Amino acid sequence: MSRYIARLALPGIILVAMILFTGVSHGQEVMDLAPEDMGSVDEEPESSYSLSSAQAETLLADGRRLIADEEYLSAALRFDDIVENADPEGPTSKEARYNLGVALLELELHQSALLQFEPIVEAGDDHPKYRQTLPSLLRIARATDADTSVLSRIEDYSPDIYPPDFQDELHFLVGQYYFGEGNLDAALMRFNEVSKKDSDLFVRARYLSGVIHVQLSKLQVEPEKADAEQLKLAAKAFKAILREQRGGLSSDTVDRVSAMATLALGRLFFSTRQYAVAVRYYDQVTQDDDDWLDSLFEVSWVYFQLKNYPRALGNLHTLNSPFFTDQYFPESRVLQALILFYNCRYDEADDIVQSFVQDYYPLMTELKGQIEQFEDPNAFYRWLARLSKRGASEFSGRFTKIFNAALADKKLRRKFFFVTTLNKELARMRDAAKEQPAAEPFLANLEAELTGYRGLVIGEAGALAQARLQRVLRELKQHLAGALKIKGETLKARRGVLAASVRQEQAAAASAGTSIFV
Repeated sequence: MSRYIARLALPGIILVAMILFTGVSHGQEVMDLAPEDMGSVDEEPESSYSLSSAQAETLLADGRRLIADEEYLSAALRFDDIVENADPEGPTSKEARYNLGVALLELELHQSALLQFEPIVEAGDDHPKYRQTLPSLLRIARATDADTSVLSRIEDYSPDIYPPDFQDELHFLVGQYYFGEGNLDAALMRFNEVSKKDSDLFVRARYLSGVIHVQLSKLQVEPEKADAEQLKLAAKAFKAILREQRGGLSSDTVDRVSAMATLALGRLFFSTRQYAVAVRYYDQVTQDDDDWLDSLFEVSWVYFQLKNYPRALGNLHTLNSPFFTDQYFPESRVLQALILFYNCRYDEADDIVQSFVQDYYPLMTELKGQIEQFEDPNAFYRWLARLSKRGASEFSGRFTKIFNAALADKKLRRKFFFVTTLNKELARMRDAAKEQPAAEPFLANLEAELTGYRGLVIGEAGALAQARLQRVLRELKQHLAGALKIKGETLKARRGVLAASVRQEQAAAASAGTSIFV
C-alpha cells in the first residue's frame, strides 16, 4: 500500500528518512573496528540475494515461455520471484520487472501492472525497458478512462520518443492531464499538437482548446474586462469542430462534440452580449443532442434579454412540463416569475414563486441534512454507493433529481468509474486465487496493496461528491433568495413604491409590444 500512498502524496509532504542500525541495540556502544577486523579486501562478499544470476536467468526464460503460452499468472509468479529475490540492479531483475508488468496487464490487473512500471519510468533511459513501457502505459490509460495515476507517468516521457502511431493520442492524454492539473498553457500546447489523422481525438482536442481560451480570457471572472483575443481563439477552436463535421466527418464522438461546440458558441456569444448570434447557435442544438434541455434553458435567458418574452416563456414551460420531471432546472422557475413580474403579471408571478418555494425549500433542507450527516468522505461515498443500489427509493422524486444533477459532474463521474475499475480488478484477483491456489500468496499481496489504494481513491471521490453537492446547495439557496426577492418586489409594486430601475424594466417590457400567455 505504501507505494500507492506515495503515488497520491501531495506536494509539500516531507518523507522522513529512517536510519537502520544493524546489530546495534539502543544504548549499545559502537565498536571501533580496526582494519584487521574487517577481513581481507580480496574476499568475495557473500550475496544477500537468495537467487543466483543463473537461477534468475532460468526463471526469466521459463516466464517468457509461459507468456508465449498465454499462461500469464504462472509467468507472473516466476517474474515476481526474480524481482523479490535477485539483485534489483542486475539486468535480469530489470527485465523481470518489465515482464511482470506485462503479465499483470494481460491479466487485466491494470493498477498492479502500473505499480511495476513506475520504477521503470522513474529510471528513465537508464532502464533498458523504459521506451517499451510507454505502449503499456497507454493500454492502462485506455482501460482506466485516463486516470491521473497513469497520465502522470505518461507525462514523464518526451514527445520525441512517442511511437508515430500513437502520437496524437499521447499528446491528447498529456494535455488532458495538464488541464486537470490547472496548467492551461501546457495543456493548450499539447492539444494543438493533435492532428486530423484521428477525427475523434482532433475534435476533442479542439473543444478543450476552446474551453481553455475561454478560461484564459477571464470571461467568467470579469466579463467586462475579458480578453477579446482569447475569446476569438475560443470561437475559432469551436468553429473548427463544426467545419470538420460539415466537411463530411461523422462518428458518434464527432457528432457529440459538435453539439457541445455549438452550445459553447451559444454561451460565448451570450456572455459577450451578441444575442442574435447566440440564438443562431442555440437553435442548432437539436432534441437528439444530450445538451438540448440545457440549450433550451440558456436560450430562454437570451430571449429575455431580447425582450422576446413569449419565446422565453414557451421554453420554460417545456422545461417544467411533466415530460421532464426527472430534470433539474430550478432557475427556470425564477426566470419565469421575473418575466411575469416585468410584465406586471403580479398574481401569476406570486403563484410561481410560491410553488417554487414550496417545492424546493424542503428539498434544500433535506439535501443539507444528508450532506452534513457524514464528516468522513469514505463514509459519504459508501452511503452514495448504497443509495445507487437501492435506487434512492426512500427519497422524493425532486431530491433524486437534484442528486443526479449534482453527481453528473464529469470529473466526479470519472472518479466513480475508477473506483468501479478497482473493484473489478480486486474481483479478478480473488477469482484467480481460487483457480490457481499456488498463486494465492502472490495475489494476496497485490490485493492488500490495491485495497489500501482503493480506500484513498474512495476518500477522494467522497470528498469531491460532498463538495459538488455543497455547491449545488449554495446555488439552490441563491435561487430561493432570488425568488423571494421577486415576491418582495410584487408587494412593493402593489403599493406603488418600485425603484426607478425596476420601472425602467417594466417600461421596456411594455414597449416590446409582445403579448404573453401562461
